Amino acid sequence: MDITVVVGTYNRASSLRSTLESFSRLVIPAGLVWELLVVDNNSTDGTRLVIEAFVRKLPLRYMFEGKQGRSAALNAGITAAKGNVIAFTDDDILLHKDWLSNLNRTFEEQECAAVAGKVVAQWDHPKPDWLTMEDQLAIVRFDFGEELKEIRFPPLGANSAFRKEVFQRHGLFRLDLGVSGNKHTITCDDTEFGERLIRGGEKIVYCPSAVIYHPVDPKRATKRYFRSWYYYNGRSLTRTLGIPREGVYYFGVPRWLYRELAADMARWLFSFKPDRRLHNKFRAYRKVGVVAEARRLSRLAAALPSSSDNRSVTVTLV
Repeated sequence: MDITVVVGTYNRASSLRSTLESFSRLVIPAGLVWELLVVDNNSTDGTRLVIEAFVRKLPLRYMFEGKQGRSAALNAGITAAKGNVIAFTDDDILLHKDWLSNLNRTFEEQECAAVAGKVVAQWDHPKPDWLTMEDQLAIVRFDFGEELKEIRFPPLGANSAFRKEVFQRHGLFRLDLGVSGNKHTITCDDTEFGERLIRGGEKIVYCPSAVIYHPVDPKRATKRYFRSWYYYNGRSLTRTLGIPREGVYYFGVPRWLYRELAADMARWLFSFKPDRRLHNKFRAYRKVGVVAEARRLSRLAAALPSSSDNRSVTVTLV
């Protein structure tokens, strides 16, 4: 088996159907042996019926994972995968017809541990005037040009692939990271895993021809969604990195974080250009999330045995 594609899904029967139809239109080179493993993460809608409808059209396997959370679903898929390469994508995307063949060719031609593909945001409704796309991750996108190149930052989980032995060397996805259920909460499971590979000296290649299209949910193109996303992004990044042990703390939060929060709030409140004011507001929401998660981690760390490592504390919940 050359490649296993793992798709975790939860209560997205409608979008999953479109995604599987996209898989059925892939152009597969002669000799490429692959499988599609769809991991049902406790869905209560018609997810299983949708998957079963494609069993005769695709080299598809259905798998159920009862532990809620994207990381749990993907880890189950990794364990069951038969391919030498394991690729990941989401249950609400559309594939370019050459996506899989271009991923495979990159692994054949490059001595790399991982490949990051391009993710293009697809707008099926008007984009709000206030939304700028530069460095904007709240709308799913991953586009670094048209050049095949080595990168030193993590791939996006929606379009990433790894040699299977990478998971043997670096472990699986952290269970305290990643969305769980239908709520937009903690993320950064893919970011944290990618950072592990970078610290381990693994080679990651960006492949611009391995393209997926991510339709933008109208609910995501709202200021309310962005405020929530930035808040939980702050919490996610803090949970990923941990907090320093040393320093002065007030109510479980490092003193310097209060200063940074005050500075972000000031930039928001005293910005007079509407676009800059909105940008600074989102940054302030992110910093509120950082403070909230730092306080939570401090409480958890207080219950743990003392450690001689005074650099930082990362509390992992599994």
